[in-house]
Amino acid sequence: MEPKLWMAGEPRTPEPLCELAGRALRYGDGVFVTLACREGILLDAEAQIGRLTRACERVELTVPETAASVSALLDVLRSIGARGDGDFVVRVQVSAGPSGRGYGRSGDDSWELIEVSEPPSARECRVAVAGPDLRLPVPALPSVKSCSALAHVLAAREAARMGVHELIRTADGRVTEAISANVFWTAGDILRTPAASLPIYPGMTRALVLEVAGQVGLEVDEGEHDGASLAAADGVFLTNATRGVEPVAELDGESTRWPEPLARLAAAVDEARRTRGTRL
Repeated sequence: MEPKLWMAGEPRTPEPLCELAGRALRYGDGVFVTLACREGILLDAEAQIGRLTRACERVELTVPETAASVSALLDVLRSIGARGDGDFVVRVQVSAGPSGRGYGRSGDDSWELIEVSEPPSARECRVAVAGPDLRLPVPALPSVKSCSALAHVLAAREAARMGVHELIRTADGRVTEAISANVFWTAGDILRTPAASLPIYPGMTRALVLEVAGQVGLEVDEGEHDGASLAAADGVFLTNATRGVEPVAELDGESTRWPEPLARLAAAVDEARRTRGTRL
C-alpha cells in the first residue's frame, strides 16, 4: 500500500524528513541535552556530551558520530554558522531511526538533530509550589532527558494558568524539582536541595553548585525536604544549563531575598563553567 499522509491541514506525500522523524514524532523515542554558549564559550560541553552518551546507552540507541564528541559537535556548529563570539543555546537530540509503525524498534539505529537558538531573556523569576491537590504527571524516566516530555508540557501549562514562570513539583509531600530546573534554598549557612534518588533530573549545573558550595561557606543538605522547609527559606534559586543559577524573586506570591552567600555562590558557579568551557 502506498503510504498516505495528512499534515497541517492538507494531504501530502511522505517526505524523507517525516519518515526519518517518525519515531520521535510518534513516540518521543529519543533523548537530548541542552548547552549554553556564552561569548563563544560552550559551557559544560564535555559533561553534557558524556551525559548524552549515557542517556543513549540507557534507552539502547547508538550515538551518531556528529554527537559523540565535543570536537565533532564544534565542527557541526561551525559548519552551520554559529558565531564564535556569540551567545546562544544548542540542543543536541538523538532519535531512533525510522521503522514501521508500532512500539517495537527495528534496531538501535539513530539520527541526530542539532539546533542553535537565541538564549533565554532575563526575568524576575516567579515560582509556585504545586499543592497536593494538583496532580501533575511525573516523567517516565526522570533521570533521562527524553523526547517524551508531555509531563513537562502539562506542568508548564499549569504554571501559565497560575501566572508563574516555574512550578515546583512535590512527591508524597517531598520537594522534587521545577519544570525545567533543579531547585535549591538556604536556611542560614545550610544549602538544601532534593536528593538525586527522588524523581528528578539531576542537571549539570546542579552538580557544579554542590561542588563549589563549600567554597562560599555553605554546607549542603541533599535529602528529602517538605514544602514547609522551602517556604521558610532565606533565599531560593533554580539551576539549569541555559540560565545557570537563577534567583527566585517570588515564591508562592511572596517576595524572596537574595542573601550575599548566594550571590557569591552564583559567581563561583559561573566562573567555573566558563573556565571549564570549550572555545568555539
